Amino acid sequence: MAAVDSVLRTARRRMNTYLREGSDTLDLSGLGLAQVPEKVAELPGLRVLRLRSNWLTELPRFLTDLPVLTDLDLAGNRELTALPEWIGELTGLSRLDVSVTQLQRLPDSMRELTGLTELRLSNLHDLEEVPEWIGDLTRLARLHMWYAGPACFPASMARLTALTWLDLAYSRPADLSPWLGELTALERLDMQSVPLTGLPESIGNLTALTSLSLWNTGLTELPESIGRLTALRSLNLGLNKLTALPETMRALISLTNLELRRNRLAELPEWLGELTALTELRLDRNDPRPRVPASLRALARTRPEWRRFLASRTR
Repeated sequence: MAAVDSVLRTARRRMNTYLREGSDTLDLSGLGLAQVPEKVAELPGLRVLRLRSNWLTELPRFLTDLPVLTDLDLAGNRELTALPEWIGELTGLSRLDVSVTQLQRLPDSMRELTGLTELRLSNLHDLEEVPEWIGDLTRLARLHMWYAGPACFPASMARLTALTWLDLAYSRPADLSPWLGELTALERLDMQSVPLTGLPESIGNLTALTSLSLWNTGLTELPESIGRLTALRSLNLGLNKLTALPETMRALISLTNLELRRNRLAELPEWLGELTALTELRLDRNDPRPRVPASLRALARTRPEWRRFLASRTR
């Protein structure tokens, strides 16, 4: 009982601070709450409600009485197994985070949350599927599904054309080809440790990409279309089975960071020296150790970072 009283006192203290400061953000994270305090219903000016890392098992209906709520953070409530159907009434939400919970499904009413610009569904190991209606959330700019459970991503993902950041690291999407090439606004795509048999040629449509991570995806080759990603600044191809790089990659003149560690590259192409924006190139643990091309040796005459690179990598 003493522990419960202590939790409630801390929650009340934070709510009093919220009222005193006239803030629009209430942070009740990490208090060990089993339920949301009813006093929250008396905060009509609340825009951001953070309830991370508590022990919530359900959400109170009075959340629908918060008229300007735009950001609801429920991440880390490991006892939360379901969202109520009425969550679709929170139509003012622009951000929702339900990561690291025990959700098995997303209620169909969530298709009404068409104002969402950021949705976080990471570490949902029990999630049975990504529902078809996710394609209705056409304002989404960020979708994070790091370590999500389902293998099936619906073709309706192709309608998420406002996405600028897609994080699928450690997930298991069965087939990217029906929708990936349609997400032409993407600037950041993380597919670290996603098992791939290959990249679709349509990845070349993602010409706004500045960061692409394909670390540990099992790739043995890259499509020629990767050379169309001329805005790329960071490309992570480490821990794969690549034996060569496509000639079209010489067009990636904006690259500053190229990760090639733990592949099977026996030599590097001469055109690497044309990527003059490169400041970091990682080659460790390629077997056999790749030969450094003359073009990079030439760069070392004028650029100290390449002199250091050659000093540590040449045979």
